[in-house]
Amino acid sequence: MNDIISPPSKWVSEMIARIEPGGTLIDIACGRGRHSIEFSKKFFIYSVDKNNEFLNNLKNNMNIKTICQDLENQQKWSFSDKKFNVVLVTNYLFREKLNAIFSLVDLNGYIIYETFAIGNEKYGRPSNPNYLLKKNELLLFKPDNFDTIEFFEGLKIENSKKSIVQRLFAKRIS
Repeated sequence: MNDIISPPSKWVSEMIARIEPGGTLIDIACGRGRHSIEFSKKFFIYSVDKNNEFLNNLKNNMNIKTICQDLENQQKWSFSDKKFNVVLVTNYLFREKLNAIFSLVDLNGYIIYETFAIGNEKYGRPSNPNYLLKKNELLLFKPDNFDTIEFFEGLKIENSKKSIVQRLFAKRIS
């Protein structure tokens, strides 16, 4: 297995830099933990993924709590009753749980969401429409009690890799 961890998303890092350090951040579908590791310097991290092997690499970090859970096959997540200062989702989409994801954001907290959108099939995977956001889908789905700070839809070029993404940075105001 390839144990190389990709660097954090440049855009996600820029959004994190705009948030006061401290508090809690949940990294949904964290994979190998590229964001969890980087942002554990600023926040206490809850790293959630269904792959326990990936999570094992994070367990020695005292600022990271790992949660091994299949996000798609649970009626209720083990952390559903908690609120977080920052909810981070990258390269993951399961529409049936979007409400649950937004409900994790504490009052005056933030959601940072970056994932693939329609058009990405031209550049590679994912190409299945079930895993690609429709035009403006994140923006249109965002609950009314969130203010949009930044929204982007289009071509992302990072580390010479092209993809079509949507990005949402929003603050919960009520």
